[in-house]
Amino acid sequence: MVARRQFLALVAALPAVLVLPVGCSGTPAEDGPGWDDVDRAVLAGFLAAVFGPGSERTDAVAALSESFAWLDDERKPLIAALPAVFDQATRVLAPSVAAFHDMPPGQQADVVADWSGSTLALRRQVFNALRALLLAHAYADPVTWSDIGYPGPWIGRIDLPVHPLRFGPVAGPR
Repeated sequence: MVARRQFLALVAALPAVLVLPVGCSGTPAEDGPGWDDVDRAVLAGFLAAVFGPGSERTDAVAALSESFAWLDDERKPLIAALPAVFDQATRVLAPSVAAFHDMPPGQQADVVADWSGSTLALRRQVFNALRALLLAHAYADPVTWSDIGYPGPWIGRIDLPVHPLRFGPVAGPR
């Protein structure tokens, strides 16, 4: 129920944000979210600001785009609108005159930090949604494992000794 309320809050803010001059105008893919180059630039800049060095080596944005195939048609537009909402709302809600995708990387990191600690619930919700989606896909990419200190799945890497179970003598009925 809480997730549905968060999505409804995002949908309620979409008309106000998407009427700005620069909108999301990509050609939707067959099963993807329909992101254009601007949306992908927003996601890449956001990932670089959150993940830090090494984010350019991962295909987290492409993996996120591919994972939209499992979403139902009700949730696809809500999540697909997140990059456009973040990009355009940066102009309105942040002390900036530029859209997020037009900013240099240092300024993008400042904006992302500003959104993460915002007092407006909508900004934190959009930030947390983008962060969770992108980091889940970045952490799943083996390219980033050395950057985050993850040695890889333990299956096949760690040899666990197998010991027979010894329960001792079974007590009979009294």
